[in-house]
Amino acid sequence: MKIMRVLPSMDYGGIERGVYDFSRKAILLGHEIIIVSGPGRFIPPLLEKGVKWYNLPMDKKTPYVFLKSFYRLSTIIKEEKPDIIHYQSRFPCWIGYFLIKKFSGIPYVTSIHSFSPFPIYSQSEGKGDIVIVVSEVLKKYAIEKLKVPENKIRVVYNGIDVDEFFDERRIENKELWTIGMVGRFSILKGHFYFIEAIEKLVSNGIKNIKGLIYGSGSFRFKKKIENLMKKRNMVDYIEIIEGKNSKEIMREIDILVVPSIRPEGFGRVIVEGMVSGVPVIATNIGATSEIIEDNITGFLVEPKNSFQISEKIKKIISDIGLYKKISINAQKYATEKFSLEKMVGKTLAIYNELI
Repeated sequence: MKIMRVLPSMDYGGIERGVYDFSRKAILLGHEIIIVSGPGRFIPPLLEKGVKWYNLPMDKKTPYVFLKSFYRLSTIIKEEKPDIIHYQSRFPCWIGYFLIKKFSGIPYVTSIHSFSPFPIYSQSEGKGDIVIVVSEVLKKYAIEKLKVPENKIRVVYNGIDVDEFFDERRIENKELWTIGMVGRFSILKGHFYFIEAIEKLVSNGIKNIKGLIYGSGSFRFKKKIENLMKKRNMVDYIEIIEGKNSKEIMREIDILVVPSIRPEGFGRVIVEGMVSGVPVIATNIGATSEIIEDNITGFLVEPKNSFQISEKIKKIISDIGLYKKISINAQKYATEKFSLEKMVGKTLAIYNELI
């Protein structure tokens, strides 16, 4: 099968990582993959594996870029004649929508990966012959907000390379517990509540902990995080780390906290933690409850509730048996439900359904 994937760029991000993982696995299965996107760190390793790439940046949403991308993509499609085209992200999806009339014989798929505060602009993500959503909660959003017919929607959870993340935890005789948080520097990720949770633990006499904030992005917001750490006298207990990948991060932490205050369409970092055997404490919003079963495969807390986060951390580090139970349950569940093989298989089945 000749598959074309179209997205703004191939650098950092959940969509980009998903396309990278799918492409390298699909190539091994004998499929031909063409990526049309801007550049990024994922392109060089994909080129080595035989993926064909056209450099067409679509991350600047201007009329000029739209017209340029429309005509350039039209030329690429005529030249490559793919069996199917898969558009991801709102801007490329709009380009794909307006290209339909020129290439009505080629089926096309769109994806919805997140909630949008501007559903009208995001309606392009629901225009495909089939629309892939990465969670049940996004399926409901697609039906209610984007008016996508239910019979066009397919739920395909994001997949994780189990071999890359799987780890057997060793937590006996720990002198220092590392509590990690992963996410770009944004108020929506809930950094303040993470800092407050660590502060509550320290103020209650639990000082054998180290908070690690892994992230990148807004320099201005990073300064706000640093200022709060200083204000709460947490500089000795919390450290900000940049430049590490997820695999490295999961090897370094004992517990993962995901305190987001805005619903997310999936929660890749949660699954990465689960597959790594790291107990996860996450805000019960968005798709989180589809990934974590409370007190069985992880822990759910209410949004903006640093007290609940601190209590869950205290509960985990004071009960080794509970830690092991959650670790084993989460790892087993996540490796079965959120494997890369399952994601690739379901996606290819959708392509075949259309072809």
